[in-house]
Amino acid sequence: MGKKSDITRAKIIETARALFLERGFDGLKMQELADRAGMNKGLLHYYFKSKEVLFRAIFSEAFESLFGGVMETLMSDLELEPKLHRLVDVYFDKLIANPGLPIFILSEIHKGPSLEGLPDVRNNVPIIMGMLHESIGKDKDISLPQVFNLLFTVISLSVFPFAARPLLAYLMPPEVTFEGFVVQRKAYVKKVVSQLIEEL
Repeated sequence: MGKKSDITRAKIIETARALFLERGFDGLKMQELADRAGMNKGLLHYYFKSKEVLFRAIFSEAFESLFGGVMETLMSDLELEPKLHRLVDVYFDKLIANPGLPIFILSEIHKGPSLEGLPDVRNNVPIIMGMLHESIGKDKDISLPQVFNLLFTVISLSVFPFAARPLLAYLMPPEVTFEGFVVQRKAYVKKVVSQLIEEL
């Protein structure tokens, strides 16, 4: 494709991303997308044959954005505690920049789209679990399910405030902002992680 085609395709994806994150798959109308992108519907279909094809590209990108960098962090040579603290940083940084990602991904997964075609991280899971297991120390009698539970506790503690943002905004006292809460939450999650490691 030429430069103009690349720019047009990028514009469609950028506009579609904003609309999908705002409304989900069901809420997006291709005519509205074409209008927002400043092009006719025929041109839109030239680049993406259907809403499903476009959605798959955006959803895969969102999934990759949320989970990308996680593998790199987990497979780094850092000791266990700094590694998990870095994982907290990675998640918070990604979600502060893209706060709608968790709601979008979780709501669309629960609607039942196939996970086929998404970046496949399953082959990395046993490697990561083995590395974390080794980091904890062979002197401790820790099972792989316990390691898996530790990892997903760290992830859920980091992601939940963003996934539950509307509820948190409703429950927060007026003097507490979500941004301020997130800063405190990040430090708090790191303390919890350190405590969980100590208790292993």
